[in-house]
Amino acid sequence: MSKILVVEDNKNLRENIIFLLKKNNFLGEGAFCGEEALSKLGNSNYDLIILDINMPIMNGKEFLVKIRSNGKNIPVIVLTSNSMLDDKLELFDLGADDYMTKPFEIEELIARIKSILKRGNNKIENIKQIGNISINFDSKKILLNGEEQIFTYKQYLIIELLAKNLGYPQNKVKIMEYVWGESEENLEFDSTTLESHIYSIRKKLGKNFIKTIKGIGYIIE
Repeated sequence: MSKILVVEDNKNLRENIIFLLKKNNFLGEGAFCGEEALSKLGNSNYDLIILDINMPIMNGKEFLVKIRSNGKNIPVIVLTSNSMLDDKLELFDLGADDYMTKPFEIEELIARIKSILKRGNNKIENIKQIGNISINFDSKKILLNGEEQIFTYKQYLIIELLAKNLGYPQNKVKIMEYVWGESEENLEFDSTTLESHIYSIRKKLGKNFIKTIKGIGYIIE
């Protein structure tokens, strides 16, 4: 399920967009201004951003410049009250993927979201960006701040499973099945082996990269 951040200072509009996102099987979260949105981006991962231009504290253009200069390539749909061509061209130069002029039909916004996510699906699923960590599922390379980190194949598979199920905890049996290729019935479960691999991964990518969910298993958020 795609996760979308709605950055809009108008509370009624923000909540209305989030409500319709949920009705269309998206996860929607809101932010009041650019600063709050940056904070959320630092703590979570999103598949798309809906961005209002005229906001207090940090406006949409400043926010767009900030995330693009930080290397974040999340698709952004801009909401603007300015219909002038020069303004729209500037938004594309700053890194916007699409725009809608206010007032607009929210159903059209939903259609544009679906179109952008559908176009970008292959790219999104082959390279996953999680904070300062980049995982390439094709080359099986993992970069931390742009530098490749070396893992054993089994360690990579642990990361791959958790990253492909971002935000959803995976129990130890499922991880062992995925990594060691055993069915649950035939699995000779040795949790210390898995735990030692998790420990090695955390040493390289940070102790909070993979979190332990007591009584369940592990998660990357």
